Amino acid sequence: MMALGPGAGPLPLPLPATIAGRPVYYGWYIVSVAFIASMMSAGVQAYGLGVFVTPMTTELGWSRTDISLGQTISTAFSGIVGLFMGGLLDRRGGRALTVWGALIAGVGFILLGQVHTLWQYYLVKGGVLTLGMAGMGGMVANVVVSNWFVRRRGRAIAITAMGTSVAAIIVPSLAAQMIDLFGWRTAWAILGVAVWVLVIPPAALVMRRRPEDHGLIPDGTYVAPRAGDRLAAQRAAVDGVRWTRSEAIRTPALWMLILTFGLGSMGFGAMLLHLIPFLTDSGYTRVEAAGAFSMLGVSGLISKPIWGVIADRVPSRYAAAAEFVLLAIGIFFISVAPTLPLMYAAIFTMGVGVGGVITLQETVWADYFGRITLGTVRAVGRPFTIVSSAGGPVLAGLAYDLRQSYEVAFLTFIAAYLLAAVMIVLTPTPRPPRGQQGVSPNLALTLPPTSSIPTAGLAMPLAGDLGASAPPSRVPGARPSRRDYMGGGRAAPARDYMRPPPR
Repeated sequence: MMALGPGAGPLPLPLPATIAGRPVYYGWYIVSVAFIASMMSAGVQAYGLGVFVTPMTTELGWSRTDISLGQTISTAFSGIVGLFMGGLLDRRGGRALTVWGALIAGVGFILLGQVHTLWQYYLVKGGVLTLGMAGMGGMVANVVVSNWFVRRRGRAIAITAMGTSVAAIIVPSLAAQMIDLFGWRTAWAILGVAVWVLVIPPAALVMRRRPEDHGLIPDGTYVAPRAGDRLAAQRAAVDGVRWTRSEAIRTPALWMLILTFGLGSMGFGAMLLHLIPFLTDSGYTRVEAAGAFSMLGVSGLISKPIWGVIADRVPSRYAAAAEFVLLAIGIFFISVAPTLPLMYAAIFTMGVGVGGVITLQETVWADYFGRITLGTVRAVGRPFTIVSSAGGPVLAGLAYDLRQSYEVAFLTFIAAYLLAAVMIVLTPTPRPPRGQQGVSPNLALTLPPTSSIPTAGLAMPLAGDLGASAPPSRVPGARPSRRDYMGGGRAAPARDYMRPPPR
């Protein structure tokens, strides 16, 4: 598989274009690395910290509000970091961000096992670890994947998000056993080394920005929207639209999505942090609580591919509304379940909703604002969403410290999810900036000038189920000119690229 480098002729992409004689679209390699990054970033941080709450508060004499405040600081700081990361992600891609993020995150986990005072915990958890997680975490992985897929975006992001579900199955039980065997300090250090080993090598080898940089097209092939397929036509219409920050800020859709996902994220982080303490307070052992908690991973692992298929076939706003309703139902039954089997069932229900959180959020943002400047748009909304997300863990911690019960927090989260379900259905599609109606991405978005590009050797992706392709000039119905390939980096109008084939 070859790429085109500025002034250097063809450059090889690092992985083969065929496996066992079957062509493979390079985007699926990207998905595999994003899967690992999601598992070791969002997965470990979200599903691992809850296991450490009780041993850390017991040894260090902290309250659960103290621990929760560290999560809130982390969430708030990640929003600030995201402001600067979005544009860099659009320009440079996720390779360096993921590698450096994993390196810093590994250091953060190791340092977390060395804290003795609250200010040290807040500095490490809210600063060092957050910086690393922002580099290799959800926004970076999902924006990169979104750039490589359009028609199969839901499924690709669902596979990426399955990494967090695998972590939810493995990390709580594994962390509980490591804490029992070695203590919580050593357990944090082991997690840090695991991040280095599992994330840095594949990210450095595989990650690339977007398919046009390498002579490829999203999904590996162009398929014209079928007559009457409104969803495919809508996604094709917004796919190549470019948004500046000021243009995005002026759309009602941006603010409604910010409010929707702010409400939706309020209870998510809090439940992940406080669910295991809630279970142990209810009389379950640490191992039983970790086992019940792992049901989030089991149900998420099962449901994420289903959510991905749903997101590819129905408007993502309706799928997201269903996800929010399932989360509300799950939390309600968690609060009233009287036995361990019923608690497993309640957590499983919540986990089905959790399975749609990442998959559908990323799909919704891309469906509304396209993929070319998705990092920029996501960075605009992230700090505002963080305000709500950061308050959830503290609200739950305060509710427990004041009343020795999570009842008020759980009721608040249920109401927030139901309101989010209504908001997402009412969110309108934004009108593209002036002059960009109907624009789609150019096939040679970033190709260098004529003199540096040979006319042969352009590798094309995958055939069969994962998507067959040919050079753009052979795509049925597309009529890119030589300037599409050789236009000195200037993108020609891509409505040629999206024109349906003649009958």
